[in-house]
Amino acid sequence: MEALDVVVFAREGKRVARHCVESVPSAAQAHVRFELVVAGEVADDPSLLRWLREQAARGRLTLLEAALPEGAVSALGRALSLHPERDVAVLEGEVEVADNWLDRLFSHASKGSDIGTVAPFASTGGVAGYAPAADGALPEGHTLASLDVVFKRANASVSVPLSSTHGPCIYFRRECLSAVGPDSATLIASGDAGASFSLRAAEIGFRHVLAADVFVLRQRFARREDAGASSDSHLQAEAWSLQRARLPAADDPSRSARRRVDLLRLAESPRHLLLFVGHGWGGGIRRHMTELAAMIGERCNVLILEPAGKSAVRVFWCRPGEEFTAFFSIPTEMEALTSMLRALGLSRIHFHHVHGLPRSLLDLPAAAGVPYDCTLHDYYAICPQYHLVTREARYCGEPDAAGCAACLAERPSQWGIDIVAWRGMFEELLRGAQRVIAPSHDVARRIARYFPGVKTLVVPHPEALKPRVERMLRVVTLGSLSPQKGLRVLASCAKDADARRLPLVFRILGPTTEPLPGLQHATVSVHGEYPDEDLARLLAAENPDVIWFPAQVPETYSYTLSVAMASGLPIVASNLGAFAERLAGHPGALVVPWDATAETWNEALRSAVKPPRSDAAQIMLAGLATS
Repeated sequence: MEALDVVVFAREGKRVARHCVESVPSAAQAHVRFELVVAGEVADDPSLLRWLREQAARGRLTLLEAALPEGAVSALGRALSLHPERDVAVLEGEVEVADNWLDRLFSHASKGSDIGTVAPFASTGGVAGYAPAADGALPEGHTLASLDVVFKRANASVSVPLSSTHGPCIYFRRECLSAVGPDSATLIASGDAGASFSLRAAEIGFRHVLAADVFVLRQRFARREDAGASSDSHLQAEAWSLQRARLPAADDPSRSARRRVDLLRLAESPRHLLLFVGHGWGGGIRRHMTELAAMIGERCNVLILEPAGKSAVRVFWCRPGEEFTAFFSIPTEMEALTSMLRALGLSRIHFHHVHGLPRSLLDLPAAAGVPYDCTLHDYYAICPQYHLVTREARYCGEPDAAGCAACLAERPSQWGIDIVAWRGMFEELLRGAQRVIAPSHDVARRIARYFPGVKTLVVPHPEALKPRVERMLRVVTLGSLSPQKGLRVLASCAKDADARRLPLVFRILGPTTEPLPGLQHATVSVHGEYPDEDLARLLAAENPDVIWFPAQVPETYSYTLSVAMASGLPIVASNLGAFAERLAGHPGALVVPWDATAETWNEALRSAVKPPRSDAAQIMLAGLATS
């Protein structure tokens, strides 16, 4: 068997990790002979450099150090030329590999003399990624070795054609390296993680493939100084854009291979598998399903089935970061859907809603051979309009069957059946359920009137405890707000409040003379024009905590200040013109330098408002008043 070179390469700004170098021989249950080479920048880590030199002295690896930052490419060039007859697998210094990975890459590279490069799946930064967690971490319960085994079993010997390759691990065939020529090292070491090399190789007739049965782990480390992580993300995006530019729109050649891995993970998971059936509207039902899935996540995997257009449904894994999605045309592919669910070991189905779904989906529990539950988020079981609502958006009063038939004559049910058939169908569904769940007794009582004997379990929707929201202070300005009267000051203060998460909301009680720029995340609203005689009434309706006059020019009087002073509310104003003069000695008034920073203005607005007394304090004060 011919030998290969495995090159662990550190580009500028990257690290070589000791566990990367150690993983190569530890995963060497390989039939392919290889030599290990470490090339690039390693001098910035004295302990690592010392260990690498010791390993080199013992003959366990060849060390090619880069004397200067620009010498990393030269070091890679020397590594590629070390054995001119050999194929080379290049790993970034942050990559870890698992059992017989090199055998599998070699097997894919041997499938054709025109193959130029082979890339595996990688957790991050590769042409084909598989990382359910946003930070590239492995799926819960998996190690690199165990996930690599899943890839090996799910995609045994599967090669996927690619237009180009890039990533933290690439296998280069020697014929391709020789054909590209002396620029090979420069192209491989470029910021696009090898994409430039593969594109050059493709131009001269070489093919590129994805080894769908190999997975490598790319660890994420802090980069040197500040230049690293954002630059790294940019380079990954740039490399991926190069690949996508050569692919048909919306195409993903690795999707099928990823889905096979998802299916094998689901099938072999020790958790129970549940299927939630719902509509595609989102809202409260989707929130309930998502929160319920999270609550039972330690014991159960949850798939959600929802409509996906006419006669089609979408099934997806309801877990953050998971990408698994499958589409089925119903009823044509009903057997394919049930076969998939059986193969995955489905334990139970839970109906949350039926809107937009094919009618035959009601037969899914029997077809899959599993028990099911029903939650009544609304009145879909008795009302084809779901909410007991008339065309005028009012409660219908629940008329007799003739009244419901008249309603359906104007607004037919989604499956075009009459009210008797509708209720008969859902009575059968509810009576066959192991549990019928309602979030309130009112829902249970209404359902019982139509389906006597159907036992309904009343369980309010569980809600995660939310942190107590800090009371927001309402800051109001009066009258038309222009830059001279402080419009841009208000904009700056709103941005500061948003950036520092201050409990301030700003209300402009009047119009503005120009748009408020860049406040899409700030809590600012504008009332608009009003008659002068309505200002006092509008101010009372706003019920602000403080009135603010951020004027940037000297005011001569200000009628709106008169209204503010009469309100008895706290006032914060700039120290220009009439404001400082008229507010002298006024209770609850605070004057601030007109050119104060946004931070100073916001602290003044907050300090002007006396904190409200608690109920306990109010009771104590009331007791003191009567003693």
